[in-house]
Amino acid sequence: MCIRDSAYALPANVVEVLTVPLWGTEDTAEYGHYGSAGEFLRTRWSTTSEVVAGQFVPAYTHFLRAATSATPDTEATGDALTRMYVHFTRFDYQQTMETESVWRSFVAVVSEAWLRECAGQPPPALGEMADAWRLLTRLLTVLSKPIPRTDLTHSAAAAFCGLPCVIARRLWQTPYLLTEHGVYLREQYLNLARSVPSLFVRWFLLRIASAVTDINYASADQLSPVCQYNTRWERWRGADASRTHVIYNGVDPARFAPPAAPPARSSRPTVACVGLIFPLKGQLDLIEATALVRKSVPDVEVKLYGSTSDQAYFDRCEARVRELGLQGHVTFAGSTDKVWEVYQSADVVAMSSISEGFPYAVLEAMFSGAAVVATDVGGVSEALGASGVLVTPRDAEGMAEALVALLRSPAERQRLGAEARARALQHFTEERFVREHRASYRRLAQVEEPAPAGSETVTSIAGYRQRR
Repeated sequence: MCIRDSAYALPANVVEVLTVPLWGTEDTAEYGHYGSAGEFLRTRWSTTSEVVAGQFVPAYTHFLRAATSATPDTEATGDALTRMYVHFTRFDYQQTMETESVWRSFVAVVSEAWLRECAGQPPPALGEMADAWRLLTRLLTVLSKPIPRTDLTHSAAAAFCGLPCVIARRLWQTPYLLTEHGVYLREQYLNLARSVPSLFVRWFLLRIASAVTDINYASADQLSPVCQYNTRWERWRGADASRTHVIYNGVDPARFAPPAAPPARSSRPTVACVGLIFPLKGQLDLIEATALVRKSVPDVEVKLYGSTSDQAYFDRCEARVRELGLQGHVTFAGSTDKVWEVYQSADVVAMSSISEGFPYAVLEAMFSGAAVVATDVGGVSEALGASGVLVTPRDAEGMAEALVALLRSPAERQRLGAEARARALQHFTEERFVREHRASYRRLAQVEEPAPAGSETVTSIAGYRQRR
């Protein structure tokens, strides 16, 4: 059974949530959109091997050839994806993807591309080929759900979640807003190098990710990354600069604010770090830095807040704490629903990420008047400006030096915290963030003025349908 309980209370203007889980299901029908069991059975029974071979495999083959090319053709990729989606409006996704002709097409096209592009490498083993096929089948499940007709679409990543927006653009000329919080393709380069041991599977997934990224960039009517840093990757992949408009993330200054009265602080110098326990967040580097900080600030305490997203990485962090004798100095504090109290009570807030877009953790700390030491990744320097301390990622010595300097200087912490709050209020409020998105929606949907009370305009936002 697929659990689909919402993790958040939805606002009143959200009228429908369409769930498309990529993982955790055996069959896409588990979360299906069918009106009845009879409709499901008719769809599945009509998905015969003859129908799949004659109608689906040509589009699937076309997609694989375009996506695995060294120079992906976005027009060919978009055309193939649209034809595949149209097939799934009539026929069953699972039955289609598990048909023998689909597997044979996959093996033939991908093997040919591998031999052409990676001459000299051994051919992939059957297990590697099967892994790549299964992963692609999962990633393309976003095509299995009917796409609602809306006034505009909005994806928060140039990834598979954006494909419904791409297809709606091609079928109905629906305007498409793409906002990038992180750089999906860059994150895939970092993640796959760590998590996928097979050279063949990594090569295949990176080719697919590149093709999907490119078709999102090519299709979006407005491309709004959350920082200027992200535009470098977008330009590299051919995004049109004339359609690019940066919209910085925003935070509620009333929720994240300096305390009205001095907070109860620990008697020990305290550093707080907020973020998922995950390799790209760099907690292992902060642990290494803590061992160096102790040489100058012996009673320092570093509190790592955040749930575990990667258990193996968490285990490595815990092991390193023991190896360095940092028990009692590094605490895994878990997640918290009062993160502003963390920022208010810490002497210094540290962010040790290896990769970022425009992190909310930095903005929230700035609004809270915290002194921030952060790695110079993504758009962090655009957020902090001169109101915080930037260090090189993966540089434990540089991080330690910056932490020691601030832990020893209450006056400097107070100065940086005040400057950070002032800068955040000027550039990064939630009100400004919402205003710029609303203006983008109206422009793209060609709604010049706010709709009269009682009227409706529907938008699709990363799977949400909303009324304004």
